[in-house]
Amino acid sequence: MTRRSVSALAGTGLIGVARDNLEKNATVPALAAGFIQIELDLETGKYEILDYLGIADCGTVLHPRGLEIQVKSAAVMGFGMAGFERHAYDPQNGLPAFTGIHNSKLPTYLDVPTPMDWAATDIADPQNPVGVKGVGEPIQGCASAALLCAISDALGGHTFNRVPVTADMIVNAASAKSSLRDHYLQILHKLTHYSSGKLNTSTI
Repeated sequence: MTRRSVSALAGTGLIGVARDNLEKNATVPALAAGFIQIELDLETGKYEILDYLGIADCGTVLHPRGLEIQVKSAAVMGFGMAGFERHAYDPQNGLPAFTGIHNSKLPTYLDVPTPMDWAATDIADPQNPVGVKGVGEPIQGCASAALLCAISDALGGHTFNRVPVTADMIVNAASAKSSLRDHYLQILHKLTHYSSGKLNTSTI
């Protein structure tokens, strides 16, 4: 870098440059955790994200404002992965079949909660002189997983085998659970009558 290029970056954030002779023992994983609260309508399959908290284990935080933007924007991408963006590939060549946002909807500000909070462990990584680790994809993945787990929890533990989880999938899962519950209630009703000696065996 030249002095001129560095001076042009003045005031835009913190720049960290370092060189080290430290021993590298292993690849340092970048870890993240996401916590989400949703409101799910079982009749329509629509949900609203009420609150989200993303936590990054990215080592020493060099630029808090930049990290905040990274955590929140990656979470929005995770919401899109879980509930909006459909990926399809040409089975012959393996090329993406969806090449525009008209085929794969992206989340907008209407799909994002107003209260989005973030945090960082801010524990230095001992394997480099600056103490930093990467951050990016882990935040996206944990936000997507948090949303899917919240939907699953609202449906009583139902799990989906693919993404995006759309409204029709949620309605079908809720209907199947309701039908199964009714079936078990009928069996329980028959068993109750059986235990009281009122069961007609011809009805089984």
